[in-house]
Amino acid sequence: MSLSQALPEALRECRAVQVLERSIQQNRLGHGILLHSSNLEAIEPIVSAITTELLGTERDPFLHPDCFTLRPSGKARMIKIGSESERSQGEWPQNSMRRLVIDIQKSSNQGGRKVGIIFEADRMNRQSANAFLKTLEEPPPGTTLFLLTTRPYDLLDTIRSRCLNFRVPDLEDAFQNPAWQDWTHQYRQWLSRILQGSNKNSVNHLIFGAYGLNARYQQLLKELTKAAWTRQKEKLPENISSNEKDALEVGISRSFRKQLLAEIERLTLEYAREVEMLNPGRLPTNALHRVIQTLEHTAGLLEINFNQVAALELFFLKSLRIWSSVRST
Repeated sequence: MSLSQALPEALRECRAVQVLERSIQQNRLGHGILLHSSNLEAIEPIVSAITTELLGTERDPFLHPDCFTLRPSGKARMIKIGSESERSQGEWPQNSMRRLVIDIQKSSNQGGRKVGIIFEADRMNRQSANAFLKTLEEPPPGTTLFLLTTRPYDLLDTIRSRCLNFRVPDLEDAFQNPAWQDWTHQYRQWLSRILQGSNKNSVNHLIFGAYGLNARYQQLLKELTKAAWTRQKEKLPENISSNEKDALEVGISRSFRKQLLAEIERLTLEYAREVEMLNPGRLPTNALHRVIQTLEHTAGLLEINFNQVAALELFFLKSLRIWSSVRST
């Protein structure tokens, strides 16, 4: 079975799959491959299919003795290098960069190729990244290293430059979710009510509307994460630790959150353009710019683990203030 045939139909025609499939057929697959997408669920089927092909296995490729994986762990969701205090009988701890590097350097268990996979590679700290870079610069023969991430530009430039880079489209479009479609309709209605003008009574409705949008957003994010995590758990290796599972679930939530925030920005820009077409000069450019800046600031707060509900509340209430000031001029 070819690589593309082993993948979901939505991924078969993407450039990454086509190039990688040709490379495998011509035996010219690079030693370092960086795959990035807004959702890790789109990347894993590709890596799984390639690993299956390279290792010549019919079982779960991630359980093959010549497949070595590394994932974020702990509350901080970091990929750690592994400390001396964690060594046991001369062995570095499982799920540490030092352990991965040593395993990769060893001879193949079954005399064939070896595969190393770093999930959420952007979570490498400086020590881990530097340790991995040395292996990437001088990879062992017959070894392919995969880096999976939703934030490719958080990786060291020296790591990105030594990998073939491919962007993978989302496997599943969260924005086709009926609940999200309903949310976007309510968001547009909320913006319309602000710009239509209000009195003292309607201001309260607009504020409550902001809180309602936030509550529904949080619920939708929770539901998307739960559904994706349920699917993901079925594919995880049996020996994965609880810390790794916790980190992976949080990563899925953050991935969806990033997508939804980007979609809110698109919706806001789209709505503003429509208003401007119907009423030229109605929305000053600086007001729209301030709203988008507020959304970007919100995204920044979330990246440093600011309370998610409070951060979105801040965005909606500041947006209300900015658009209301435009309405009153």
